[in-house]
This record gives sequence, structure tokens and C-alpha cells, in this order.
Amino acid sequence: MCYCQKLSVIILAAGKGKRMKTETAKVLHHICYQPILYYVLSSVKKINPKNIFLIVGYQAKGIKEYIEDKFPEVETVYQQKQLGTAHAVSMVKKFYSRLGNNILIIPGDSPLITSDTLKKLVDKKAAGKSLASILTAVSPNPEGYGRIIKDKSGNVLKIVEETDATEEEKQINEINSSIYCFDKIALFKNIININTKNQQGEYYLTDIVEKLVKKGLKVSCLKVKNNWEAIGINDRVQLYRTEKFMQKRINIKFMENGVTIKDPDSCYIGAEVKIGRDSVIEPFCFIKGKTKIGKNCIIGSFSQLTDCEIGSGVNIGTSTVTVNYDGFKKFKTIIEDNVFIGSDTMLIAPVRIGKGAIVAAGSVITEDVAPNCLAIARGKQKNIKDGAIKYRKKKKESKNK
Repeated sequence: MCYCQKLSVIILAAGKGKRMKTETAKVLHHICYQPILYYVLSSVKKINPKNIFLIVGYQAKGIKEYIEDKFPEVETVYQQKQLGTAHAVSMVKKFYSRLGNNILIIPGDSPLITSDTLKKLVDKKAAGKSLASILTAVSPNPEGYGRIIKDKSGNVLKIVEETDATEEEKQINEINSSIYCFDKIALFKNIININTKNQQGEYYLTDIVEKLVKKGLKVSCLKVKNNWEAIGINDRVQLYRTEKFMQKRINIKFMENGVTIKDPDSCYIGAEVKIGRDSVIEPFCFIKGKTKIGKNCIIGSFSQLTDCEIGSGVNIGTSTVTVNYDGFKKFKTIIEDNVFIGSDTMLIAPVRIGKGAIVAAGSVITEDVAPNCLAIARGKQKNIKDGAIKYRKKKKESKNK
């Protein structure tokens, strides 16, 4: 049973992300052609919660503009001073009457978390009648993460941030994902009693766990099966590693659905791309945006396709590029069924290649091609007799001056 209909979600995206060394909000950095925040919100939407609140602070304007454009149903809440995770969550208290009985809290920099895992965490908290449930992971390298402290019977006692952990506690490899599900009343009743007596001088949301346990109240945890789901992004190295995980996840899903990807490690395909069965993607392809590729297509190596619509039975030769952006607006390229595009072709959008047409290799196509036409768009070749000799002589004379 899923308890998500009585669930509110709070996503934390107010931090500066100092280790990223950037002027861009961390959650707007891209992996596989989408902002980090896109993946978090996409997973959250799939569980169909009552409402979603996004806490913004640093570079709030850019984040709000993105949300208004892509996820208008999400409400942004401004945190003027970034004083810690508990302080960020407290910004939502003014909406108390609108909140569900359960509150799911997720950091905005955890793009690998899946909707299935979020559902399991909510169900774990509700079905087990605990006031809080924590998503944890076992990591062979727990450095940088908070540690889950348990008693000898395996009951959760508290969460210790690494900066406050003892050497013995640092040896624990069960880590906090920073994803929680709280009882609404328990959350806001205890959040006001949190202090800043820690190395960071911040209001830690994790302190609520210890407060609940000391009162004899139940706190449960759900250990995630795939520890990579718990990965957060704090610097450019983690950004790179996370993108490799996302690249693998996207490509595997296509292959499971009947698409052949010859070298998944070299192909980058966006999360909104659609590819039909029995299509073949050759190595080193870059397929972006809301591109749609039909069945039985072949996409040659080093092709770059953005905002395209491609029919069935299409062959796209090696190193073909769709040019969809003129510096002001983006345009679509439409390639109809059974088209053959020769290698090293550039398609300058907006352009439509009609059904059964052939585009000769090396062409630069700027106008529509009618069905079954043969399009050749190249400059006329000119061979100058002894031109190479004259050219080298001229360069030599210029060098000796």
C-alpha cells in the first residue's frame, strides 16, 4: 500500500554548493543534458504526492525561472539565510494546514534516487508506525557522509555528521542519504528545539532523530538496495561520476526495451529522448532534448541530434549534425520514414526531409526536401592544375620574408 496521497514533499535546494566553485546554482548543473533538479523532481512526481515545496536561496531567481517553465505545479519557498537543513525545512511551517500527514524530505542534489525507493521509504514509515524513517546505504567509502548510529539490537539511536563524528564512528559504513520521511506533527514539534552546537554552527535536521529516540519514540530506517541511489553531488568530480551512473541507467533502459546501443559507454542520450524498437545507435552518438526516433533506424557514429523527430526505417550517416539553435530560438528537424542521410551532413532547422528522400553525404541542408527527392547541397569542386605547388611556393616565400 502506498501512503503518498497524504504526503507532502520538501526538496532542499537553497545551498550555495561551495565545493562546486561556480556562480550557477548547484542543482542547475547538467547531467545527461538535464539539470540535476530535473531528475529529483521527475522521481518525486511519479509518486503523486499531495504537494511539492522547493526551498530556494542561493541563485533563487534562476531556479524559480526553471521551475515555472518546467515544473509549474511545484511551489518555491525562499530561505533568505542558509542556516542549515532544519532551518530550511522550517520555512514550510507557514503552510502547515496544507501539508499531508507525512513529510518526505529530499536534497535537491540527489538525481539518482528513484520513485520506487521513495515509495518504499514512505510505506516503511507509515506501515511500521514510526514517527520517522531514514533512507540509508552501505558504502565502501563513507567519507563525507553522516553515519547511522545503532544499538546492539540494530535500533537507530542517532545520526552523526562526519565533522562531529569520533574516529570510532567514522569507521561505520552505513551512511545517511539525507532523505527522510517524518510524521508532520513530530517534525514541526521538534524542529523548534534544535540548536547549533556542532562544528558547522548550523541547525541540523538529523538532530530530530536523536530527540525522538530519547523520548522513546520509534525511528526506522530503510537500507537502499543500490547504494548509488544515495549519492549526492558536492563537487565536479561527483558530478562526473553521477553522470556516468545516469548515462548507464538511461542506456540500459533503452536496451531493455529493444534498442541496440553498440557502445553504451560512448553514447550520451537525454532522459526525454524516445527511440523505437530495433533501432541501432552506433558508438559516439549524442542525442539530446525531446528527440523522437522511430523503429528500425540506424544512427551512425558521431551523430549529434537535438530536438529532432525521426520516422521509421531511417539511416543517418556518421557525423551528421542537426543544427537547431540560431542564437535566439530553437527549431525542429523532421525526418520522415525511410530517409537516407549520408555521412557528414548538416541539417539546419527548421527543415523537413520527406519520406523516402536521400541526402547526399557532405550536404548542408537549409531547405525542405520533398518525398523521394535526392538532395545534394555542396559547393562545386574546383581542381586547379599545379595549385598545390603554387600554394607551397607562396607559403615558403612568405616565411622567408
